[in-house]
Amino acid sequence: MKPQYFIILLLLISCYFVYQVFHPFMQNIAIAILLMFATLGISKPFWNHFSKRWQVSAVMTLLLGIMFFAPLVYMINAIAIMVTHIDPIAIHELVVKTANYLQSISLPTELLSRFGIDLDSVNSAITNIFSEENISKYIKNTIAFLGSMAAHSAVFFKDMVLILIFYFFAFLYGEQIGHAVKRLLPLDTAQTQLLFNELHNSMGVVFFSILATAIFEGTLFAIIVLYFGLDAILLGILYGFASLVPVVGGALMWVPTSIYLWVTQGGTQAIIMALYSIVVISIVADTFIKPIIIKEIDHKMLKETNAINEILVFFSIIAGLTTYGFWGMIIGPAITTVFIAILKLYEQFQNQSKTTLKELT
Repeated sequence: MKPQYFIILLLLISCYFVYQVFHPFMQNIAIAILLMFATLGISKPFWNHFSKRWQVSAVMTLLLGIMFFAPLVYMINAIAIMVTHIDPIAIHELVVKTANYLQSISLPTELLSRFGIDLDSVNSAITNIFSEENISKYIKNTIAFLGSMAAHSAVFFKDMVLILIFYFFAFLYGEQIGHAVKRLLPLDTAQTQLLFNELHNSMGVVFFSILATAIFEGTLFAIIVLYFGLDAILLGILYGFASLVPVVGGALMWVPTSIYLWVTQGGTQAIIMALYSIVVISIVADTFIKPIIIKEIDHKMLKETNAINEILVFFSIIAGLTTYGFWGMIIGPAITTVFIAILKLYEQFQNQSKTTLKELT
């Protein structure tokens, strides 16, 4: 066996065992590296104020923790406290009040009859849904669900801590690792730089667009819920994350909040909440203002970028969320970006081959 083949065999075997050792942390390491690529653009000013690399790494880790993970920690803590203070009697009274309200609504009999719906059947269904037995089941399932959320939140918090640790070391040793990767890849400098630039630019646009959208729309929602005396910080954070979910977005928050206001404060407050969420947030902010913010992020913060198409980003976030859960919004666009960059490299090789053939002929 030739020495180079033996070395390749040893490399493959060692890669397998390294993967086995680091397998539980692979996703956290990947997310930390992607976040490092995404935030490289805002790290440049810190190099003028700090002489040592570990100082810049520490500042960037602290900044990431404050602007991205601090709201998550607050949300997890608030939900955990909420679970411990659940009052089944209060929930039962609220559900009964909702059932009584639904039964007191005078539904248009003629309109229901046109659709073949019997009013007595509707009232019977409402009575069955909100029966004492079913209400007890709803409360029990809700408490179990919130308890499950608290357990998953603990795992999520652990992942966040690990991501911050790996992010620090990714920033600290990123340059050396990058040079090593460039030397190992069988590509010239320009082609390797293309891969790094595509990933850096696209991840920067995706990350800051996600962050700006969550903060902007979450703040708008916090204003209206604060007006109605609800927990503005928690609901604002929840709305910010809900706004990242494609298609349904903020409706995951404003619909149940409107229903809660309808039952507890009255129909007028619920209608104001719904109209504000639809007109101010969904139409004005999401449709007209958000694209301007994203464009400014692209132009001023990231300067020149060859980021992937917005529609492609949209579908890559959907696919990422479906496959990888919450962190899919980072992983999905990254995988798509690398794939497109490889396609560009392939196109370059094809053009070079065609040029070489023409020169030979």
